[in-house]
Amino acid sequence: MATGDSDDILSRLKAYVPRGWFGGWAQAPIITAVLGGIASVLAVSYALIMFFWAQTRLQTSTGGWIDIWAADFLGGTLPRKPNELDSSYIARIQVAIFQKRATRPAMISVLTQLTGRAPIIFEPARPLDTGCFSAPTSPGFFGVARFGSIACPFGALITAYRPLVAGGSAGAAYRNAAAWSAFSTPLSHGSFGSLSEQTSVATDADILAAINATKPIATNIGVLISN
Repeated sequence: MATGDSDDILSRLKAYVPRGWFGGWAQAPIITAVLGGIASVLAVSYALIMFFWAQTRLQTSTGGWIDIWAADFLGGTLPRKPNELDSSYIARIQVAIFQKRATRPAMISVLTQLTGRAPIIFEPARPLDTGCFSAPTSPGFFGVARFGSIACPFGALITAYRPLVAGGSAGAAYRNAAAWSAFSTPLSHGSFGSLSEQTSVATDADILAAINATKPIATNIGVLISN
């Protein structure tokens, strides 16, 4: 007996009936049947109430109700992918709604959450990315030895990485390999990765959309998407 099922509600209804009216419940099959019918209807009502209560929170929504959440908060900018699981879609909606914007840490955060891999961001006008001569913390040249220029403000080069597909299937090898080496990877026969592996991960279009949604206005951003 679980909370809200017909047996639970029947026991609650019996508790409201004054004792002594019908003797023991074993000797009162008619009133038990009447209350049982009422309990069955109320159990369905309770199940519906609990279902709709779950849809009032994004984390517990299911099915098409998640799509309604996305439409309400994001318009048509974040549709569900083909065969995408509810949990994956909820995670993408949460990132889109609550993600911080317009800063370097925000860009790193959104791409890391989207792909599971931290990007590399290079700003030519940022000394910490290029290094500089006679820095206070070190004599001579200090830094990572990349050429930059303060004549290139409000710009950055971002190397974003595609998500790694889990598993040892051929689908994972093809997606994760840097070049043709995937074809020489030992694989089990007939294993090409599940459809959910290929549709639930972030695509290149998702990565570019996340960057465009996060970058500050009037900035010049170059993007390289790599495996």
